[in-house]
Amino acid sequence: MVDKRRYPIGIQTFSEIVEGDYLYVDKTEYVYNLTHQYKFVFLSRPRRFGKSLLVSTFKSYFEGRKELFEGLKAGMLEKDWAKYPVFHFNMSTAKYTDIEDTKNRLNSMICDYELEYGVESYNKDIKGRLQNLFREAHLKTGKPVVILIDEYDSPMLEVMHDPNKLVDFRNLFRSFYSPIKDCDEHIRFAFITGITKFSQLSIFSEINNLKVVSMFDEYDAVCGISKDEALTQLKPQIQGFADANECSFDEAVEMLTRQYDGYHFSKNSRDIFNPFSLLNALNDKELSSYWFASGTPSWLINQLKKFNFKIENLEGAQASITDFDAPTEGMTTAFPLLYQSGYITIKDYEKRQSLFTLAVPNNEVRIGLYKNLIPYYLAPSTQESNVFIAHFGVFLQDDKLDEALHLMRSFISSIPYDYMQEKEKSYHLIFFLIARLLCQFVDSEVKNSAGRSDMVLKTPTHIYVFEFKFQGKLDKALLQIDEKGYLIPYECDGRQIVKVAVNFSTEGHTIDGWAIDRGNGAECVSFSS
Repeated sequence: MVDKRRYPIGIQTFSEIVEGDYLYVDKTEYVYNLTHQYKFVFLSRPRRFGKSLLVSTFKSYFEGRKELFEGLKAGMLEKDWAKYPVFHFNMSTAKYTDIEDTKNRLNSMICDYELEYGVESYNKDIKGRLQNLFREAHLKTGKPVVILIDEYDSPMLEVMHDPNKLVDFRNLFRSFYSPIKDCDEHIRFAFITGITKFSQLSIFSEINNLKVVSMFDEYDAVCGISKDEALTQLKPQIQGFADANECSFDEAVEMLTRQYDGYHFSKNSRDIFNPFSLLNALNDKELSSYWFASGTPSWLINQLKKFNFKIENLEGAQASITDFDAPTEGMTTAFPLLYQSGYITIKDYEKRQSLFTLAVPNNEVRIGLYKNLIPYYLAPSTQESNVFIAHFGVFLQDDKLDEALHLMRSFISSIPYDYMQEKEKSYHLIFFLIARLLCQFVDSEVKNSAGRSDMVLKTPTHIYVFEFKFQGKLDKALLQIDEKGYLIPYECDGRQIVKVAVNFSTEGHTIDGWAIDRGNGAECVSFSS
């Protein structure tokens, strides 16, 4: 049966989704469990992962709007519906760059609620006004208050690059958030969301009674869409995507999985889809970079530069639990912010060593991230690199390897020489970026452990195993592929295996030759004089 419900693209209000008969993946069981298990809760998730919709769901739940939950999990679980005074503060609705303007915005939020509950303020400072507001609302309604703060860290992230402003903003928001701890007797439930966790010595020192559920297995899919939810609650929509793309249901699932799945937020997390991208893809019936295109990664580039981050380490790095919990202001590496922001995610957990393996979650993030990194590392324009990658991928799919390598030689020649500071490492970086960007056209692997070739590219018919040399011998590079057993993992694959040796030149600052062996002897191309 075709599901005619509309997609809630851009809609973050729970009541509007339900009353408007929009498509909704039921998260209300998480709402019920959290409100019955904890009193003070903090959850971090990347942007556009459904945090605001979750906060809105809490709001409707505590407003006692039972009718909105009919047929949903919380509607079946909750027996004692009640209306509580709810205070909802969304910190992402404005730009926060001026401290006085920010104070005025916060005071305006408080004033609106003072008028709603008929509370007269006897305090001029923000902390005192909030304490008075929560106490009076409790006394007037007979119900303890519910506090919902969405994107609490948005103001701090905007001034994180300016240490002086950050201190002022941190002090201001400490006074705004501190009543969550001070007014314990007047609070039924408090829920805070954000992307990052700020230092224990700053914001969270004022509200250290929060239960951080961000990495709890039971709440892995509280935001986002799990693979199980997609296959059950979105089955008609996926079939519609498959029909539009003239493929089977299983093929459509595979396409969507490679593009938008792959997030893990705990040790034993299920596969989680990016909800913003998945719903947009199902609505448009095409794959595109929805999440990455919705926000600029310029701040991320600045952080990578600040920590002299080697982008090759984005894939396969290991981290301990304390690395995830590192205070944002005191970071010594970009990994915490990369993880919290959704650019890398958990891919594995080694219990004995208590270590997490991290990697880029999916093709959408991988392609978007590396496309934006190319101008900073390789200098050619993004448009030029996009055109190169597209043509290179098509040549590979058509098994036109010579044409692909000629194109690569031309592309590398266009990179200014002063970008190639550590020559051999620079050339390996070029191929690393190329391999990562090619994942939109072919399967790609890169060197990340001993015993693997420098680059492996897979098409439906061929597997190309690359070995790179710097001022080396092509025949020795081909021999190394055999001696090190680089072909062994692919011998039972069924596709034709092609060995490729590529040599770089110091004088020409580009490729000066390659050798291609399809199993019947090497064909060599050389540009050396």
